[in-house]
Amino acid sequence: MNQTKILIVDDNEEIRNVLRILLQSEGYLVEEASDGTSALKKIDESFDLCILDVMMPDMSGYQVCEEIRKNLNLPILFLTAKSADADKSLGLLIGGDDYLVKPFSHAELTARVKSLLRRFHVYRGKENVPQHDEVYTTDFMKVNKEMNEVFILDDSMDGARNENGEVHVDLSQKEYEILRLLISHPGRVYSAQIIYETIWEEPYLYSSNATIMVHIRNLRTKVEADPKNPRHILTVWGKGYKYI
Repeated sequence: MNQTKILIVDDNEEIRNVLRILLQSEGYLVEEASDGTSALKKIDESFDLCILDVMMPDMSGYQVCEEIRKNLNLPILFLTAKSADADKSLGLLIGGDDYLVKPFSHAELTARVKSLLRRFHVYRGKENVPQHDEVYTTDFMKVNKEMNEVFILDDSMDGARNENGEVHVDLSQKEYEILRLLISHPGRVYSAQIIYETIWEEPYLYSSNATIMVHIRNLRTKVEADPKNPRHILTVWGKGYKYI
């Protein structure tokens, strides 16, 4: 089954990066455009959703929406700092499906995205809503993202093993969410700010870094055979953390 494909259109690179990381952590295939012109060249019937900023330099999101609607009926989620009812009404009248005001939480974004995709696939001609893999598996670890379960596959890990030879690991909710974020894209470096704002859904402050460090340390204690010399959850000094 094809992976759900989302186009992010925003002239702010930082916002595109945050959106991409959040959506990819949910299993979506994400592409980006930095302006309306490039978005219109890229978008086609292969996309399932467009997240569209309103205020852009060359074409406004409203203009881009009008052009998309001439050929495609995929759902469009407007993303903007404008919260006035008149702005929302205009966006919906010209063909938008929903409106999300900045700043927004991870939970709110994913809820809106899933709702739009569900309606699109059920009512607009696609037979089934694509189901994302419930389990992330690497040579070292298996993470069931629906059940919040973590199993270590490596023989170097101490602990009782199940019938499949796996060691079950008990994690706190935050530890699990951090691990799920890191393992979703092995090798990618996630800054402390991205981790904190994604998991805690709060603005990052300087003191937040200590919170991340404590949770990373606790996570290593539970999943690494030698927490002082981790092999999988690594610190990239000055940049953040990654899973390999």
